[in-house]
Amino acid sequence: MDLVDPYGQDGGRVDELPTGEAVGAGIDGLLAIQEPLRNNLHSVRDLVRWRDEVVRLEQRRGDGVCPLGELAELLAHGDEAGRSAVRAGIAACESLLAGGLARIRESGELAADADPERLATGLMAALQGGLLLARTTRDVRRLEVALDTALGYVRAHAVTL
Repeated sequence: MDLVDPYGQDGGRVDELPTGEAVGAGIDGLLAIQEPLRNNLHSVRDLVRWRDEVVRLEQRRGDGVCPLGELAELLAHGDEAGRSAVRAGIAACESLLAGGLARIRESGELAADADPERLATGLMAALQGGLLLARTTRDVRRLEVALDTALGYVRAHAVTL
């Protein structure tokens, strides 16, 4: 059965894995959508706005918020170029979040000993796990709960709210 798959491979087969180039292009598009959201993280309130936007985009689903988890699963047995593209995409997303969290810490809103990389990993894990749960159950509230839990962890490091 020939389809246009979600990775941009026109005429691809449903049971075929996307190529490394298709994965890289998809991730580049994803980062272009998400980068402005993450670059505007200057406060915990901005993190909440980011969370709200991620949930809104997932509700619209056509925008493909962050399919890195799906790609990682699809490419678990795929080619090395695809796996490398997924790893790079996850690292780029996490880096953008860590940069925002570092700005929040520098503003004095997070404790000086808050670790932006660790907090970013928690947010990415919540995002990916929440997306997986939301998509498999068709219930976006699961994404909201996952992100709210991760934001609670960030807030635990807050100096002021």
